Amino acid sequence: MVEFLDPHISNLIFFGPNSSGKYDTLKMVGYDLPFKNKEFQHKNYVFKTFLPKDSVTTFYALLNSKNYSSLALTVREESFSSFYALREYIMLGLFYGILLIMAIYNLFIFFNIRERVYLFYVLYTIGCAFNSFSEDGLGFQYLWPDSPALNQLIMMAAPLFLLSAFMLYSFSFLKMSIHAKKISYLIILFYVVYVIVFFIERLIFKTQNYYPFLYLIPFILIYITSYFIYFKGEKSARFFILGYTMILISFFIFVLRTLDLVPVTLFTVYSFNFGFVIEVVILSLALGDRIRIERHERELFQQRSIIQLTENEQLKTALIVELKEKERILETVNTQLESKVAARTLDLQNKTDELSVFNSNLSKLVEDLNQMNIKLDVDNWQLKKQVQEEVKARLSDEELSTEKFKELFPDEATCLRYLENIKWHDGFICKKCGHDRFITHTSPFTRKCTSCKHVESVTAETLFHGIRIPMDKAFYIVYDTIRLGKSKTLEELSDLLSLNKNTVWAFRKKIQAAYEQLKTKSKGATVKWDDLLGK
Repeated sequence: MVEFLDPHISNLIFFGPNSSGKYDTLKMVGYDLPFKNKEFQHKNYVFKTFLPKDSVTTFYALLNSKNYSSLALTVREESFSSFYALREYIMLGLFYGILLIMAIYNLFIFFNIRERVYLFYVLYTIGCAFNSFSEDGLGFQYLWPDSPALNQLIMMAAPLFLLSAFMLYSFSFLKMSIHAKKISYLIILFYVVYVIVFFIERLIFKTQNYYPFLYLIPFILIYITSYFIYFKGEKSARFFILGYTMILISFFIFVLRTLDLVPVTLFTVYSFNFGFVIEVVILSLALGDRIRIERHERELFQQRSIIQLTENEQLKTALIVELKEKERILETVNTQLESKVAARTLDLQNKTDELSVFNSNLSKLVEDLNQMNIKLDVDNWQLKKQVQEEVKARLSDEELSTEKFKELFPDEATCLRYLENIKWHDGFICKKCGHDRFITHTSPFTRKCTSCKHVESVTAETLFHGIRIPMDKAFYIVYDTIRLGKSKTLEELSDLLSLNKNTVWAFRKKIQAAYEQLKTKSKGATVKWDDLLGK
């Protein structure tokens, strides 16, 4: 049995001599042809020959491959070849079985506790499986035997998917955004560089250069960072270091084999498989340790709950005794009160007449007080107007610091009240029917038309309509955006206001669009703060 060990050869024709000494041409096989073209249903290319013992025979093979391929081949007796293939398939079956079990196991854990690290681990396991399918040819044999075009797609996409899934899993497991934020940016940079080179090579130049060292840089950086995080006190990283030491060693062996720097053996061919199986066992210990800690914490919580329930039961018994004593005291007090009520009724009757006289005097005082309230309302309106004018002046003439701005607009209610004064400064006009009468709605800072019953919020048809940002932070973003030439960057605003950078960018874009629209409408005149808020 002559076996070509690399399943990635695009086209292969094997020529063997027959009994007459002429060469027979066997059917063309290859990675770009349907799997059924093969004489033997084996992941590699196997051809049966007849060689007398101690004889010398010449065979010919015509190879044409657009993939990176090795010319490694073996010649084995048929019985030994069958034994070797059986052992190989059993080993691969165990490997993929472990991957499937771990993927399903971690997927169930994800659905149970909703921690993304388990979902990323499942994606990483799937990435390893597809990468192995591409490497060993089992995917072509069992999953897509009649679609050889998928071989190129899987072979191209599997390494990139594996790297992407590995980064998601490691970033989540090691909490790099907390423990190694700057290093994580460097890792992402090398990842982006590799992705750009990957697509340029395959989509523009139509080549398949592998660049293994560029591909390994993110893996190596993450591995080094795991040591850094471990020495910072994150003990769970020790399982990551141990597990991915095995993976890193297997990756180096894998790359050396693809470069033909080490011999092709069962171990070197399936080094990644061996490394990943060991890594699965180690990370299973990590998951078990994590579950053990959670169970211990749950038991402690249950013990505290039992103690608390016992104390509550004791308090309940004491409370019942106390309530019975209070009922007895209440009956005694009620008896005494009934006698006192009779005496007080007579006294109250006498004072009713006095109250009648007092009420007439009080009515006059109330009328005087109403007049005073009307005057106070006018004074308060004028004072609010002065305060609003002062805020306008400060926002227009001064460059306010963040602290001063927060003094002017400390909370959402202040911002909404300020917006209310701007929007309905000239009175309420219903947007639906044009009516100018309203009543205050149950929701704060809303008005309800008395004609058509339309309810309008103070933020409706303004910059703040439908946003999910706190009003005080939104006000500050508006203020910062109109400070031309002095605005903060998206990153600075995001860190200062504790908001997502994409959220800040989207709202700032909305502000700038409104600003440009007002500027165009005013024919280049300066756009004021109040005009922009009421837009």
